[in-house]
Amino acid sequence: MAFLENLLSQLIQFLYNLTAAIGIPNYGIAIIIFTIIIKLLLLPLTTMQVRSMRAMQEIQPKVAEIQKKYKNDPEKANQAVMELYQKHRVNPFSGCLPLLIQMPILYALFAALRNFFSPENHPAYVNMEHAKFLWIPNLGQPDPYILPILAMIFTFLQQRINSPAGNVDQTQKTMLYVMPLFMGWISRSFPAGLAIYWIVYSIMSALEQLFLRRKGSLKSKEEASAK
Repeated sequence: MAFLENLLSQLIQFLYNLTAAIGIPNYGIAIIIFTIIIKLLLLPLTTMQVRSMRAMQEIQPKVAEIQKKYKNDPEKANQAVMELYQKHRVNPFSGCLPLLIQMPILYALFAALRNFFSPENHPAYVNMEHAKFLWIPNLGQPDPYILPILAMIFTFLQQRINSPAGNVDQTQKTMLYVMPLFMGWISRSFPAGLAIYWIVYSIMSALEQLFLRRKGSLKSKEEASAK
């Protein structure tokens, strides 16, 4: 993890140097650019996730039929559902991949930013004069009010857009409200730079979902007209 922490620190400094080269030296802008890069790198996984979710929605009536048919034999039902997934090339766990990759990045970024902007322990190459961004005096310190509220709002919007159409089970409904509250609460102790990362990532994820959904809808219409 120390290697990843150092790698992220070096990357943020590199992006900061780019902002300095164009005359707007700012670590906040560097973190936003960093977030965009991470999101673009994860785009293939997100696309696969959306396709898998769409395919699972399409075969959901068949899953319901299997569960009804084998309601007294859960083992047989699970086997039949897995066979259905294989037949339609659906991976029910593909939706977890972006999150699993995100976790070490978030952890390493949390550790990196605390040291990166520390007045006493920051790396020698860090220019602390540009550690502030907008109303935030130091990107390594928490912003207790505004960023947590923004984190809640954009986490909710992202989850709302990501929610499947039609009936949503109680667990999904609960997470739609619990997750934003949780992110807002823990953002109060995040370095402000990490909260900015999460907010920008959530905004990009929402826009990405809208784009992929529209693209999938247009593709479905084209396939329907071709038939």
